[in-house]
Amino acid sequence: GQTIIVSAMRAKERENPVAFATLTVRDLAERYSTQDIPQLLSELPSTTFYSENGNGIGYNYLTIRGFDQRRISVMVNGIPQNDPEDHDVYWLDFPDLAANLQDIQVQRGAGSAFYGPPAIGGTVNLITTSFAKNPGVSFYSGLGSYNTRRNSVSISSGLVGERYEVYGRISRIQSDGYRNQSWTDFSSYFLGAIRFDENMTTQFSFYGGPIADHLAYYGISKSDAYSHDDALRTQNPIRRPEEIENFSQPHYELYHEWRLSDKVTVNNTFFLVTGSGFFDYDGSWAPYSYFRLTRGNGFSVVGDPDTLYVSNALIRAFVDNRQYGWLPRARYRHEDGQLTVGAEVRIHRSVHWGALRWGEGLPGGVTPDFHYYEYRGAKNILSLHAQEIVKLRSDLTLQVALQYAYNQYSLFDEKYIHTDFSIPYYFFYPRIGINYNLNENFNCYTQISRTSREPRLVNLYNAAEASTPQSWGVVTPQFKSLPGGGYDFTSPLVQPEALVDVELGGGYRDEKVHAALNLFYMSFKDEIIKNGQLDRFGIPVTGNAERTLHQGIEFSGGANLLDGLEVSANATLSKNRLEKYT
Repeated sequence: GQTIIVSAMRAKERENPVAFATLTVRDLAERYSTQDIPQLLSELPSTTFYSENGNGIGYNYLTIRGFDQRRISVMVNGIPQNDPEDHDVYWLDFPDLAANLQDIQVQRGAGSAFYGPPAIGGTVNLITTSFAKNPGVSFYSGLGSYNTRRNSVSISSGLVGERYEVYGRISRIQSDGYRNQSWTDFSSYFLGAIRFDENMTTQFSFYGGPIADHLAYYGISKSDAYSHDDALRTQNPIRRPEEIENFSQPHYELYHEWRLSDKVTVNNTFFLVTGSGFFDYDGSWAPYSYFRLTRGNGFSVVGDPDTLYVSNALIRAFVDNRQYGWLPRARYRHEDGQLTVGAEVRIHRSVHWGALRWGEGLPGGVTPDFHYYEYRGAKNILSLHAQEIVKLRSDLTLQVALQYAYNQYSLFDEKYIHTDFSIPYYFFYPRIGINYNLNENFNCYTQISRTSREPRLVNLYNAAEASTPQSWGVVTPQFKSLPGGGYDFTSPLVQPEALVDVELGGGYRDEKVHAALNLFYMSFKDEIIKNGQLDRFGIPVTGNAERTLHQGIEFSGGANLLDGLEVSANATLSKNRLEKYT
């Protein structure tokens, strides 16, 4: 049944000219207890992570080759998971998903995904599994450091009537966190059903879970981090117990594979992702004017709104997301290889608002229903792709891929300022590579690809901060100004980044030893980089750098020394520099 998901998206050693690593179901069973996906991936080449809570549960951040997860294409069963507006991946929205993974493959480098945002650092594809030939019920209960608990129960029907299988799991992960006031409380569910027919397979998955956690995104000083004082080392500058988050993001996925003949297979994936929730955080730093508590908005305010502050203000930031799509794909097996063609259609809609949840001495008329910012977002995505893998000789494989992508951002229904715009982006991604098997043990490969990526929506306009007082620096749409006032919404100031990536590598494998070496040369035009400033939540502000260059060498290897004893290691050395930047 897993062929529905795996086909055409997985790299194979000695065939695909790409640097990659895979965590198998055995690897995951040995490693997974409660930690989120980034920590599981952190031992793979060029891959690192960090955890806000300090224990690998909650907000975790992944980097590949130094590129953050906004520039890593993440997919579950081939379905894109990066947020269409800010390109980020919120791993805590997949609680306990690792309990249902068949494997995780990480392909490093540019443009190695058919679907989703273009890969810069690499592509992470998680494949779920939920079926077993034999029926059964299993229970799991675990207890660990920082009062961490995981409890789950799962049930499998086995194969029923030689045609059906059903699987279900519910679980809960809780922890006090390593840091003070960094608790997490994650509930999780997973339901899978599959039907096998003679020439087709149909599979449905439903998973997600409501999550709750205390905010922990502020860092501490280096000296405190290395302190022997537990109170200093584990402090959380976000002290108020009301500073929490609640969110739920259920996924509905339907996969269908139709084997028309021995040579032709057609796959269709339909999906719906809904998500809504909030986070509450301290707002005592903000003056009345930031919350639009002014006479112009109908509030009786005595004094200057720019110098009056709301004591103990608590802000609620709310978001509601809807994303649905269709991913069709057809595969033709011919004498010397395989041709795959497909498309991606995705529609995303969102609602954002901020409100004063609580505060002391507020003017009359301020209620939790008063939104000091509110806007709607939209993104339409269409892409077409084709890939040919052909054996030029028994030891020589050529891979060629082409993809066209159309992305359209829209922001509308903005309260107060009424900044509405819609901006399209058009991209073309070519990729070509070749793999040569020198003998049964050695292979080498090379690949060159070009990819581009549009800015995040916040690079175009940060509507949530548009009420910032003028004395702090006015937040305006980041578009070219018109001589008579206003903005040219066809001319954004932050341009898409473009990358040419060249990879060269090789590997050796026998019954006991395996090793791989890869060199990469990544040349950017207008790379979207951190420019040295932070936003309200400590997230780096980004902008274009005219020319940048990333070069590196990656090594990985392992050996079976004795029965049951395996040794593995990997290392990366890279040089990353600004070649032309103001």
